Amino acid sequence: MTAQAPFLERAATPDPDALRVGQDAAAGRPLVGLFYGLVTALGLLLTSLYVELAWTLGALVGALAWVIDGQIVASRSVRIEGQLADALDLLGSSVAAGVGLVEALDGVVRESRGPLRQVLGAAAERLRLGDDPQRVFEEAWATLPVPAFRLLTHYLSVQWQSGGALAPGLHAIAETVRDRVNLSRRVHGQSAEARFSVLGILAVVYGIALLAWTNNPERVTAFLGSGIGGGIAAACVLLQAGGVIWMARLTRIEV
Repeated sequence: MTAQAPFLERAATPDPDALRVGQDAAAGRPLVGLFYGLVTALGLLLTSLYVELAWTLGALVGALAWVIDGQIVASRSVRIEGQLADALDLLGSSVAAGVGLVEALDGVVRESRGPLRQVLGAAAERLRLGDDPQRVFEEAWATLPVPAFRLLTHYLSVQWQSGGALAPGLHAIAETVRDRVNLSRRVHGQSAEARFSVLGILAVVYGIALLAWTNNPERVTAFLGSGIGGGIAAACVLLQAGGVIWMARLTRIEV
């Protein structure tokens, strides 16, 4: 128990060079939204657009960028966990056939792809060179911080010290990971309706605005250039940005 404490303590601290995967990263990076929002707002300020409307449009673009960034990370995490489930089945079968763990990892690396291949390949190479297994597994999880991979590295660290059959546990973890991936995909599919409805409403609103400006640009320009009209438009856009953020929070379900 004491030997496992350093592993758990250090594994709780994410590596600054870790890949952007997992539940924490799936919340999105506020700096991404801030960057795109500022770029949009500053670009609009160079035009004749109402100042408050330019800033609120920047806030809306920033909110959309933040949500899209989180969705990209969530999709990447699910894809990596799906690859991990297949890799665990192969690893368990190889170990059950009498192949050593390091040699079995080499076989898994050859069949894997993307970030999982890099992380497992680096771990296998370090184990072959005689590096401390506990540190190897700890740093592997810090590089690929998805919950399923943490379970795997913790299991391998315990089994390396205590001994015993690896194959049953690896197959059990693979089944758990596969169930988690399937549940994540179902949840993502069920929440997609809310996301698309919000985006559809935004598309309709700005489509009507573009149509109105095309039919009578002078009247629309005069309305947005007035204090009352510009303030109303800015308030509407700001409410839309808040709605996008609220929608992202409501549809973000951790599995």
